[in-house]
Formats: sequence, structure tokens, C-alpha cells
Amino acid sequence: MDITETMSESGKVEWARMIAGQVYQDTHPDIDSARLRAERLFTEYNRLGYDNPQRQGEILSQLLGAVGDDAVIKPNFRCELGCNISIGSNVHINYDCAILDNAPVTIHDNVWIAPKVGLFATNHALDRDERINGACQASPIVLEEGVWLGGHVIVLGGVTIGAGSVIGAGSVVTKDIPEHVVAVGNPARVLKLITSEDKTGYLERLDARGNQA
Repeated sequence: MDITETMSESGKVEWARMIAGQVYQDTHPDIDSARLRAERLFTEYNRLGYDNPQRQGEILSQLLGAVGDDAVIKPNFRCELGCNISIGSNVHINYDCAILDNAPVTIHDNVWIAPKVGLFATNHALDRDERINGACQASPIVLEEGVWLGGHVIVLGGVTIGAGSVIGAGSVVTKDIPEHVVAVGNPARVLKLITSEDKTGYLERLDARGNQA
């Protein structure tokens, strides 16, 4: 679905500027309409609960740009526009996640997101007069394969978190994080590399139990 099909010419211009990472008018009526569309969809999604997975799947396919197999998104999920969010397979998004997807937000396979996480791709202008008149600028967010975000983590626009990395609870991620590390703090900084020494023997135990069965 091309969400810009019914927009005015000025709306299409502001939308294109938004996606391109340029300063755009966040208060444009066409962007407001797209925001309202998303809110209607995620409000219905959150009200359905766990016992209507078919309808939940239908809503996600309308709301999001893409969603993979076996993705779990708990209520109360909220997003800005929805159509700029791509979610891979085997993704688990826990309670109260908020995604401001005025730029593309890409969540790869096997990503885990703990409760009350915020992915904020957009930012208001610093100048007061520009800000109160709707000036915003957005940058993409990428969570590569196997990333785990702890509870209450915030990821800002322009950030890529590398495959397999873990972000500690309460951290604010303002810059790129490399692969296979633990990062914590505000702003988040790399604490340690994740190595084979971090393995607990869990998989071997499960494998042994399977062989016994």
C-alpha cells in the first residue's frame, strides 16, 4: 500500500522530505491523517488481546510495512505511522513498546525487545519558533539480527545496533553499537564483548535431554 496516493501535492513533498531525512512539516494535515490511521489500527490491535490472533495478524499486515513469521507484539503497542516499520521473523516485542517511525525502522530476525522500550526515529527542531510550527527531522533506526534491548531502553534516530548485541536496561542509545557486545548507560557505551565464555551450557543440556527422550 502506498500511503501517499491520496495525499495533496504539498503533503507528498513533506512526506518525501521526511523519508529523505530532511527537515519536514510534521504538522502537515496529510501526515496527521496518516498518524490517525495508524492510531486507529494499533488501538484496535491492542483491544483484541491474545484470543484473536487472526484479526491481529490482519491488522499488523495493514499497519506495518512488513512483518515476518512468528512475530509477537504485545499490547500496548504504539507507533507513529506504522508503514515505515519492517519487522523480521521470530521477533518478540514486549509490553508498551512505542515506535516513532517517521524514518524507516528496520527490526531484523530474532530481535527481542523488553517492556517499555522506545524507538524514536524523529526529533523536533531545536529552534523554538521552528519547533512550535512543526519542524522535525528523522533518521533511520536498524536493529540487526539477534539484538536484545532491555527494559526501558531508548534508541534514537540514526542508530544501528549490530547483530547479537545486548543493550542494558534503562540505556539511551545515541550512536551506533557494534556487533556482539553489551552496551549500557546514558549515552550507551560498550561494556564488554560477548564471547564463548558467556555460554552457560544451556543448549547442550537441552540437546542431552532430547537424546535421552
